[in-house]
Amino acid sequence: MFGRKKAVTGNHDAADSAEHSGSAPATMGPHDRSSIGAVPQYYADLGFGHIDLGAMVIGVPAGRDLNVALDPNGQPEFHVVTTVSRVIPRVFAAPKSAGQWRTMVSEMGEQLEQQGAEVRVEDGPWGRELVAVMPGAVFRAIGVDGHRWTAEVRIMARPELADEAAEEGREVFGHLLVNRGDGPMPVREQLPLTIPDEIQQALTSAQSQLAAQQQAQAYQQQMAAGQVAQAPAQAPQPPAPNPDAGASAPPRSAPTPPSPEPTDAPATQPRRDGSAMDRLRTSDDL
Repeated sequence: MFGRKKAVTGNHDAADSAEHSGSAPATMGPHDRSSIGAVPQYYADLGFGHIDLGAMVIGVPAGRDLNVALDPNGQPEFHVVTTVSRVIPRVFAAPKSAGQWRTMVSEMGEQLEQQGAEVRVEDGPWGRELVAVMPGAVFRAIGVDGHRWTAEVRIMARPELADEAAEEGREVFGHLLVNRGDGPMPVREQLPLTIPDEIQQALTSAQSQLAAQQQAQAYQQQMAAGQVAQAPAQAPQPPAPNPDAGASAPPRSAPTPPSPEPTDAPATQPRRDGSAMDRLRTSDDL
């Protein structure tokens, strides 16, 4: 069940060799960014687009879209999307010794089991891949430990497309570049991303809209709670006649704002997707 972790570049010899030759490392990624001589050329040779976020560079294979969303904490996350899959790369600080991904897999598995998922661990190209099967959706997490960093992709798909989605996720994961930096960071902390200006402006607008929506929902809940508390003390009032319909009109109540439905948007038009578990349960999100 448990696989062997494959080699991940990140040593100085590989970095020096690649920088001098201008070629990509021969080993399988994710790679330390320092091991790639010219990042734009690296992705151009692959036929990929890419987005440089400082701590990580995401390659976008041909035929796929790059979306940006707000996670449950209001922080941006980037999705590589097709009609088959939704792939979400993330990178974390890690200790020099390996083993962080093993711990992350164990903890994710326990959390998903508590939420009713059928969880298993499969052997993949990088070792452990966590798979959680839920009604109408399959979640897969692939990760590996590098030099003081751990990289991960989370893949979401419908059950009938799960195998194809896994391959799409592996393609993105294998060409992810990580820039850990030299400064101290708590282990398991997500590496901070540098967001391009045009995307940051759109995110700021989306975060403001999200905050306003949350305030409106809280207000509506307070109003509803107040109406319920006052209802027993109020004498029933006869309904006002409706001259047009010739019947009583139903009493009006304040409408509750609907929850936003996830929709695809380009990276310059961010959207809110809700939690990862919400996205797993929304079959029309893919």
